[in-house]
Amino acid sequence: MVSDNIKFETFVDAQSTAFQEYVSSVIAKLPKTDKDYRSIQNKISGIYEQYPKVMDVFDTEQAAALTEQECEALITVVGLRNQLVEMETQAIYFRGCYDGVGYLKKAGIL
Repeated sequence: MVSDNIKFETFVDAQSTAFQEYVSSVIAKLPKTDKDYRSIQNKISGIYEQYPKVMDVFDTEQAAALTEQECEALITVVGLRNQLVEMETQAIYFRGCYDGVGYLKKAGIL
């Protein structure tokens, strides 16, 4: 049974917030609460420090010439960024599940 003292802050509760802002707030908590997420971010930062041109690929609309090592670093960064997106998607999914319980509780079903 769900405890009556759990406070649910669902998207409906935060209606003044745009949906994208609400989703962004869920994602913004990940570096603070998930050490694996933070570790991946740190790996990406380390690669950018070692290979600054790799970050340029993402930050500019101009073509970037990369060495073979920089290309390998870019492939690694893309893989790591995909892992972050997967973790973000999972966090949003579970937040939706959490909100679903909140909606049921507010409706008096739980």
